[in-house]
This record gives sequence, structure tokens and C-alpha cells, in this order.
Amino acid sequence: MSNVTVCVRFRPLSSKEKRDLGDNICIQSMDSETFIIKDEKEEGFTFSFDKVFYEESNQADVYEFLVLPIVRDTVNSINGTIITYGQTGAGKTYSMEGPNILESDEKKKGILPRVVDGLFACIKTSADSTKYTVKLSMVEIYMEKGPF
Repeated sequence: MSNVTVCVRFRPLSSKEKRDLGDNICIQSMDSETFIIKDEKEEGFTFSFDKVFYEESNQADVYEFLVLPIVRDTVNSINGTIITYGQTGAGKTYSMEGPNILESDEKKKGILPRVVDGLFACIKTSADSTKYTVKLSMVEIYMEKGPF
């Protein structure tokens, strides 16, 4: 895996979007790394990523492909960063937290609770007697305004 992995995740349409847009789907799945977006003129624009998570992808799929390698590296003293980016309503919070940060449903848990669980599981099963200090930071920038 390279030092930077770039993925895209499509969330399912909401019931309002389905009602307003009908079956006008502009995304065409090509494979696990490529998709095409068609505009109003039916012109196709192809985009490629390290991984494409389509609507049917679940939280565990994202965690296992994208995040688990970062968690394992952090136990070996390699810093890791996860960045989500997109417009309001795109699904960033759902991917990071799940429907509720305190949600106990294993299938719906987001990246953050999975990172905490995975990090401590890796530490617990570590063969050496290393002492660990765990630091986790999270910053949300909303409307280009940070917590400054």
C-alpha cells in the first residue's frame, strides 16, 4: 500500500432524493476502482481511485480496506491520518461515526468506534512488552471555519 490511499464512497439516495429524482442515476459502476459520472448531455467522465465503495458497501468494508491497515501501522509507531471530504449531506459523518457515535449495533458502527476497538485489540494481542500511549484527535471544519 502506498503512503496515501484515496477512496470514494457513495451513499444510498434518501427517500426524498428518490422521490425528487426518480431513477435518474448519473453514476455508472465500472469496477472496484473506477466509475463514470454522466452529465445532462449524457457525456461520461471517468474517475479512478484506489477503491470505490458503492451504495451497497457497508461500514465494515470501508474499515477493513481503508482503516485497519492504518490501525495496525499505528501500533508499530507509524502515525496515521484519515481525512473525509465532501459537501454537506454527502455521508462523511455517517462514515466516521455511524448513525450514532454511541451506537452498539456492530454493523452500523462508523470508523471512529471501530478504530478505538481495533487499536486496543491490536495492543492487547501485541507480543512484545511495549508500553503504549494512545492519542486520538478529531477536527471538523464546517463552512471553512475551524475551531480557532
